[in-house]
Amino acid sequence: MNIPNAPHISRVQIQNFRNFYYIDAELSHKQVIIGENNVGKTNFLRAIQLILDPKLSDEDRFLNETDFYEGLESPMENGDEVKVTIDIKGFAHNKMLLAILSDATLNDDPATLRLTYHYYPTQNDDGTYEYQYRIFQGTKEDVPFTHYHRRYLNLKVIPAIRDVETEMKNIRKSPINQLLKNYDIRKEELKGIADRLKETSDEVLSIDELIHLTDSINSRFSTVIGQQVDSTVSLETIDLDPNRILNTLKIMIGQGQRPVSDTSLGLNNILYISLILLSLEDNTIPPILKEDTFIKLLEEEGSEILKQCYLQNSNGNYILKEILTSENQTTLYTFMDTYVGDNKGFTILAIEEPEAHLHPALQRLIFKDVMKQNTSVLMTTHSPHITSVAPINSIVHLRSLKNGTTVKTTASLSLSERDCKDLERYVDVKKGEIYFGKGVVLVEGVAEEYLIPSFAEALHMPLDQKGIICCTINSTNFKPYVQFLDALGIPYVVITDGDYYFRESATSKKVFGYMYDEQHEYYGYDGLDRTRKILLELGKVDESHIPSDINDEDEFYKQYDFFIGIHTMEIDMMDNSSDKEIFTKVFNELTSGGETQKNNFKTSLDSKNYVSCLSKIESKHSRIGKGRFAQGLSTECTKDNIPSYIEEAIQSIFSKVDDL
Repeated sequence: MNIPNAPHISRVQIQNFRNFYYIDAELSHKQVIIGENNVGKTNFLRAIQLILDPKLSDEDRFLNETDFYEGLESPMENGDEVKVTIDIKGFAHNKMLLAILSDATLNDDPATLRLTYHYYPTQNDDGTYEYQYRIFQGTKEDVPFTHYHRRYLNLKVIPAIRDVETEMKNIRKSPINQLLKNYDIRKEELKGIADRLKETSDEVLSIDELIHLTDSINSRFSTVIGQQVDSTVSLETIDLDPNRILNTLKIMIGQGQRPVSDTSLGLNNILYISLILLSLEDNTIPPILKEDTFIKLLEEEGSEILKQCYLQNSNGNYILKEILTSENQTTLYTFMDTYVGDNKGFTILAIEEPEAHLHPALQRLIFKDVMKQNTSVLMTTHSPHITSVAPINSIVHLRSLKNGTTVKTTASLSLSERDCKDLERYVDVKKGEIYFGKGVVLVEGVAEEYLIPSFAEALHMPLDQKGIICCTINSTNFKPYVQFLDALGIPYVVITDGDYYFRESATSKKVFGYMYDEQHEYYGYDGLDRTRKILLELGKVDESHIPSDINDEDEFYKQYDFFIGIHTMEIDMMDNSSDKEIFTKVFNELTSGGETQKNNFKTSLDSKNYVSCLSKIESKHSRIGKGRFAQGLSTECTKDNIPSYIEEAIQSIFSKVDDL
């Protein structure tokens, strides 16, 4: 059913709380919070809990000195403050929330609520400070946000360390019991069922063995306590009190009907999260209406929509049709919101590490299910299997820097549909590795993916040592990747081929496949042209600032993290190396051709016809290919074989990571 998304947190500002000195993050309806250990993922949620979590007591909302930003010295002696502000959007369709939190309104277009937690000092006569907190609506510090308001807008946290089995057995906490509250189950129906069950269950108690057991218990019990109190013991098979009969419901799994205590932790984890999500769904449109309720609603204005959407069953109840038109859904939602309403309010769900006890395939499945629901969700995870299938605009990326943890999000990232699909597919195939690097080297293809790490080793700058990831995008379309990494605040460099070309005249087409020649009057580098286009489209440079001289243009782009070759990487390696024997050695080891082909390769290499060498590597006769040749070179190359632009790029990304 096409139900509007529930309200969600659209912005979080945190000042002086735990890992955070100051952060200002935009969020969307579904968010995946990632980052290394101890970076502050749980603390990010905790800051929001200070405002929205109804389970926190007033005492829980008082902070200790250890709750202040760790970079502050003696914060409570110096009168420092903690402030957490959240903005809420996506509630415009809900009249109840609009009315109850009208004082929290910040904007009308789009409709936005603001709530703030403020932990602040008042100074005593002796100069010391005494702290208190207030949680207020909008910009009005004298209008409180209280436990009453949390009935209608709140946060539920499913912690990383959770006892799912106990939670599902607990009468008060069980998600099954929470789900039952969504239905209009009448007491008189339950009483009739309970009476019939009792007649049957009492037959069990007539078994001789049970009669003897009852008598034995009573005899022993009365001997101990005497007859001074009403102490007769009896047995009963099940609780048949109509008020409590629903509490006896149990979840059983599988054809063998195994209780949750006999199933795996992983399966219970999925079941529990699924039940919680179900309990938080918007129930403004009831799936079942009792006959008297249906008849009463027919008296209201606009009630003709009911007959179009509900059918009466043999029990006399009215059941919502499985398929409704979009127009009917919208009309019915408005009608029910006006005359029935869902007074339980809205809950934003926070799940810490949903991957606990789950096989990788199940991790992906539970995440995809979560993302399909209309419930607003904040999810922390360490799992690359989850991040690999997370929508590109759902990432909240935490990084630990010298001035505290920073938070970058992709909620407002603007990508074309094609770029978004390509990027999501890339992240999926690569299992989200781009998220987990302290720095990223973006390269065109598999040849660079083999060689760049080997070059870094030869320069005594191993990428793994600094947590730097080499990511091949299998194209030259670096733009969406640059946008993505910029949004997440992850340092990067781009290494791309120069792809030298010349023109017969100033207006003629580009001619590729040749080495640089001074006799070419009209020439250029496709790598420079591509980089110019990307940086202009991203608004990183002004065209008037780009140097007209090609050599200066190449240097200019380095300050924007683009490092561009002259030809292709293989040709630049050959042209740069003083000892070219390595190329002959690798070619001879890998080629399927005979001595003639090997000699032809060496002749081209010695005559500096490197374009011809590359052609022979890619030839169907040699059956090598650029990727295989690069793999062979990766185990043999030395510092002498590294093109200067690649060496500069590696030095640059190392420096960026060191400065974090």
